[in-house]
Amino acid sequence: MNKLKRITGIFLAISISMTVFTSAVFAADSKSTDGEYLQSVIDLIKQKYNGNITDDELLQGALKGMFDTLDQYSAYYTPEEFEEFYGSLEGAVEGVGISIELIDKNLIINKVFANSPAKKAGVLSGDRIVQVNGESVQGKELNEVVSKIKGTAGTKVKLGLMRQGTKNMITLEMSRAQVDLPSVHYEIRGNIGYILIDSFSQNTSKGVSEALGYFDSKKITSVVLDLRNNPGGYLDQAIAVAQNFVPKGIITTLDYKDSSMEDKKFYSELEKIKYKLAVLVNENTASAAEILTGAIKDTKAGVVIGCKTFGKAKVQESLPILSDDAYDKFNDGSDKKSANAYDFNSYTTDLSGWAKMTIGLYYTPNGNCIDLKGIEPDIQVKDLTLSGIRVNLLEPMSLTVKPSLGTHYYDVLNAECALKLLKYNIGTPDYILDAKSVEAIKKFQKSNKLSSSGILDFTTQRLLNTKMSEIKQKQDAVYSRAVSELLK
Repeated sequence: MNKLKRITGIFLAISISMTVFTSAVFAADSKSTDGEYLQSVIDLIKQKYNGNITDDELLQGALKGMFDTLDQYSAYYTPEEFEEFYGSLEGAVEGVGISIELIDKNLIINKVFANSPAKKAGVLSGDRIVQVNGESVQGKELNEVVSKIKGTAGTKVKLGLMRQGTKNMITLEMSRAQVDLPSVHYEIRGNIGYILIDSFSQNTSKGVSEALGYFDSKKITSVVLDLRNNPGGYLDQAIAVAQNFVPKGIITTLDYKDSSMEDKKFYSELEKIKYKLAVLVNENTASAAEILTGAIKDTKAGVVIGCKTFGKAKVQESLPILSDDAYDKFNDGSDKKSANAYDFNSYTTDLSGWAKMTIGLYYTPNGNCIDLKGIEPDIQVKDLTLSGIRVNLLEPMSLTVKPSLGTHYYDVLNAECALKLLKYNIGTPDYILDAKSVEAIKKFQKSNKLSSSGILDFTTQRLLNTKMSEIKQKQDAVYSRAVSELLK
């Protein structure tokens, strides 16, 4: 299916800081001199500017500036920028399936996605990237290296990696492919099903259905839905998730600015509530996540716990903007001119870029607009930090290598956080396994009747992961309150 057709009617609700303009954007009722005025400014730049600039670059800059003046959620993307943005929401990207973080000027792989080319080639979490296709990445910006690794499915890329326990660089070749990026993570904790949704991408409702199916098979009827730090995403995915929990009736209403667009109401057909539900929110729960939260709160489908949400009820739509030449071609002889490529069924080679623009507001089932207000939870509980650590954001160790003294490794941070929460003296958690951390590991190993080597071997990592899971369940104040509510 054509990508643009898939986007039609899908409303984006993630804020990204980019910007735009084009002579093609002028409405029919604009002053006729506007175009002449802007052209004169362009001519002035070309006459006086002591540097190199093309007409296309000036046009792109003007487009970025125009959409940037609308609101913080509206933006203009070049085709390349839009491809990257859309891919992040699509739930899949074309690449090798790794996530990279810049740590102490080193490019460290912090996650290798399941069934990805990188996973199959033997790339491990914690590997340090030193080369891409034989070219050193020393001193390169993170985005520059990522762009070199990503690419069209079927093409090949070679990564030069330094790995814990090896002295020489490892070179691994892999074929790029479309890689699924899961947005839903779930597990059973005792008698409670826990679902964490990172954002609402194209695969979110599928992931939630998979989680609920797993819970059903284990006869789990109490569910915690964690939407903390969820910035939003696709409206249709939030609606689809809501239909699993919200009883029959309205989920949300969209009110459009454009009078030619009919306001929409989205419904649930759920005859009977199946799960006892608690929803966890915080100040970073926004947009599509607030649509879901508002529907659950207003219909009393569950209890909302945490602190007031972000407060974004603005809805965005992505519109394809014709290039300057295409605008002239398609509007030739027309009285009412348009820069919207959707009006001409021209979606591929005739675009200047894409405009993500605020087009309306959404309302909760009770008719509330929470924009700039947020949603007050049913039960107020602060997301507390323990020893400066956000407990709910802790990640388990990956069980890929065995860090020893002096190791720079992603899992070291997770281990040190767990040890600090267990009251071992390790100072400030970082990515370096120093002498203080080794001593803490020895004490942890000894107290748990393990070999006191000070090395983060797999047995030690597994035990720390178990302890970390227990900490999450007992010391995450918001989650703990949800459990007590569900067990009433």
